[in-house]
Amino acid sequence: MNDFSAAGLGQADSLVELKKKTFSGIGVLIKRQVAVRLICFAANIILARLLAPQVFGIYAIVIFVVQFFSTFADVGIGAALIQKKGKLSREEISTTFWLQQVLVWCVAGIVMVAAPLALIIYPSLPPTGVWLIRAMAVSFAFASLKTIPAILMERKVDFNRIALVDITETIAFYIAAISFALTGFEVWSFIIAALVRALFGVVVMYSLSAWRPAPQFRFAAVKDLVRFGLPYQGNSILGFIKDAVTPVFVGMYAGAVAVGYVNWAKSLAFAPLMLSETFGRVAFPAFSRIQEDRELLARAVERSIRCITLVMFPVTALMVALGPEIVHVVFTNKWLPGLWAYYFYCTSPLIVGIVLPMYSAILAVGKSGILLKMMVTLLALEWGLGIPFVIVFGFNGIAFNQPIIGVLFYLIYRRVLRAERVKISLSGNVKWQLCAAIGAGGICKVAAMQLQATLVTVSGIFCAGIMIYLGIMYMLNKNILEEFRDHFLKVAGRGEEKI
Repeated sequence: MNDFSAAGLGQADSLVELKKKTFSGIGVLIKRQVAVRLICFAANIILARLLAPQVFGIYAIVIFVVQFFSTFADVGIGAALIQKKGKLSREEISTTFWLQQVLVWCVAGIVMVAAPLALIIYPSLPPTGVWLIRAMAVSFAFASLKTIPAILMERKVDFNRIALVDITETIAFYIAAISFALTGFEVWSFIIAALVRALFGVVVMYSLSAWRPAPQFRFAAVKDLVRFGLPYQGNSILGFIKDAVTPVFVGMYAGAVAVGYVNWAKSLAFAPLMLSETFGRVAFPAFSRIQEDRELLARAVERSIRCITLVMFPVTALMVALGPEIVHVVFTNKWLPGLWAYYFYCTSPLIVGIVLPMYSAILAVGKSGILLKMMVTLLALEWGLGIPFVIVFGFNGIAFNQPIIGVLFYLIYRRVLRAERVKISLSGNVKWQLCAAIGAGGICKVAAMQLQATLVTVSGIFCAGIMIYLGIMYMLNKNILEEFRDHFLKVAGRGEEKI
């Protein structure tokens, strides 16, 4: 019997319809985002060759300063709108929009006034850092205008238009960034590109959405949404602070160059997360629709884990095995000092492939308050381990806590889901993928040590590694490959629905 087969959700929002929308949504995001990610990867390589690590570090610090204040401009009602059962009234939507805008522009004003303080905290910032921060604050404020239309599309699991906006924003950003980097604008290349991205995103979003803000505001209409959203946003704020150890402590302790190395290592290691990001955007609204059936939800989570790890494990294993060769050939040796941070950050995609479906399930059953408590503990661990690791091992040490944090994420998520009667089995759903990935990675590492590192040899070894992985998987458990193939065909629109 199919995992999404059930009765009792009603004609307008039946599981059959939800299943079709979910597969369609995943298909749209994967097809378009794979192409976009390839463009992004190529663009980041160009930027990494054009700009120094210090430029990336300055940009990361500027982004952090603005994002820190921006987290307080959201009371989490965006997630509440997605999670809420039933239809949303026009009054609820409009009130949410105006509430968010008031908060966003107030925060943007505070950032502009407080920007000079950043030069005191970060002596490595250039004198123009004040205006970099102010320009980025304007970019974040403009980008908030498209939040509500995007949420309404997500509620309908309608990702065609969202994907188009994402593509437009991404392409606009990188075209602008590379163009200005080539003409010598240094870190301003990123800031101008962010402004261009925000402008294009808003224009395209409203051209695709029929919704327009109405002159309605009644706080009582969104009181329940705020009640759900505050713990959710509190979780986001704590998560942001948890991740801020790099721009805050590393930036102050080791300077902008170290932040540039760490951010580069993290970005490269997290490249395989494209699939999980796509899944996460579809899973939350989809899981929310089946939250009442705990057994059905558990099976959906397990299947999601199998499919994500089937892709994430081999890609990450090969990126670790070929790490030095990839850096030397693609990014140039000026980025080699960040290699150890890259290795440890690569453990995160492995764990995310497991915990992301569990996280989406926790949100779907409305337990955002539990996530807030979890994040407090994880924040303490991130800073408590990260700071001494940096002091002892240098800036690379900031990534050494990733395996520890990842395992804790899994253990806590599993306990929360079991308390909600959503029982997930892990070993049977990931062991074959893990064994095959380790085998393929080991073989490719040996091959790389015997050959001179060139673009042709590295690409050839990587492709051969994928084939070796598939061969090992076929011998160990071909059923997982067949399951993924069936899902892929449905996502591509060529599979048949079975009820």
